[in-house]
Amino acid sequence: MIRILLSGSGGAADPWIALSEQPADTEWFGTLLAEQLKANAVVSLNGDLGAGKTALTRGLAVGLGCRGAVASPTFTLLMEHPAAADGKALYHFDVYRLEGAEAFVESGLDEYFDMDGVCVIEWGERIARFLPLRSLRICLTAPDPGQPSLRRIELVWPDGSEQVRHLTQCVEEVIGHADPGL
Repeated sequence: MIRILLSGSGGAADPWIALSEQPADTEWFGTLLAEQLKANAVVSLNGDLGAGKTALTRGLAVGLGCRGAVASPTFTLLMEHPAAADGKALYHFDVYRLEGAEAFVESGLDEYFDMDGVCVIEWGERIARFLPLRSLRICLTAPDPGQPSLRRIELVWPDGSEQVRHLTQCVEEVIGHADPGL
């Protein structure tokens, strides 16, 4: 289950914060989030190893209507997931092993930001200065060592207040209809 802790506008001064209880919940959240993403969206995912970045990306791929299984692209830098009918392509980057932020731009990978798909960049803070101002920034953390599957999701989305409001409504609607025995 996803629990909203702070349903702010998602902007830098007013982040949106939620807790995800299981990896499947993080994936489900990604599916809902995908509905709010337009072509050329850029999502910077940040968090320690095992924080749930790839789980969230799997949900995004489902919600975007992508083909192919999603796995961490750690050793390949970029995995392209083409869109199925009426979907959006997903360009899944992992810049953890990238030698300097400049290498991202020098290799031309920033051109994907405007290819009508959705770019998801794991470890995006490593290339933050090259990300478009419109980028959605998500930080995933494990807030309680006693609950290893619990994740805190903090979302900052410049110019995304309408999308954040709709995302909040979607989460609250599903939570309101959840089986109390779950």
